[in-house]
Amino acid sequence: MEAKQKAVELFIKFLETPNTFGVHRMTVDEAKQCAIIAVENIINANPHSNPLNTIVHSTMQYWLDVKTEIQNL
Repeated sequence: MEAKQKAVELFIKFLETPNTFGVHRMTVDEAKQCAIIAVENIINANPHSNPLNTIVHSTMQYWLDVKTEIQNL
């Protein structure tokens, strides 16, 4: 999945999530902030630095791109 598609998917999931009472849904800004927090947690939980430039697949750039796409929504 491309970064933009993942950004939209995460944003929509938060936007459509009702609160505990099922009355108030998140605003656009709240949904964006929650999606960014989720992506930042993924990034922080998986620090993929590769100083030796080996062939290990890293998802770091993908998640950084997702975060940028969410910010641009």
